[in-house]
Amino acid sequence: MEVVVKLKEKEFNALIEKKENKFEIEFEGKKFEADYIPISSNDGSLIVNGKSYHVIFAGNSVYVNGKPFKVETFDPLKRELLKSGTLEKDEGAIITSMPGNVKKILVKEGDEVEAGQAVIVLEAMKMENELEAPKSGVVKKINVKENSPVEANTILLEIE
Repeated sequence: MEVVVKLKEKEFNALIEKKENKFEIEFEGKKFEADYIPISSNDGSLIVNGKSYHVIFAGNSVYVNGKPFKVETFDPLKRELLKSGTLEKDEGAIITSMPGNVKKILVKEGDEVEAGQAVIVLEAMKMENELEAPKSGVVKKINVKENSPVEANTILLEIE
């Protein structure tokens, strides 16, 4: 799966492939083999080329051995479709960038939410990620059910 990672103000292209129990990551022309061992729902041990790093996931921040990094990921195909006008941008839609499982839905249709509020927990690549409301508003539609698999580019929830 190809992703664009925004770290501070710089963007990087990354290619992540799952191979058996490991991940192959190509980042900035370098290839790494990585394994992630979860400790709890938001932290674990990331092993890259035999070296272990303690990682904690907190929204759009990742702490690696205690050092914080603000990270955003973008689906490059969706980004190009939005730029070209082929795909209409919906500021209130929460769309998956990768396949995964819906672990928990934290809101119901009709609920008022604030921008940045966690609304869905999605498990992808052995990690649970809290997806946040992109804007304040009312939950218009929930398109998925808890404990169900989803494909990349699925609209999970809509806020108006």
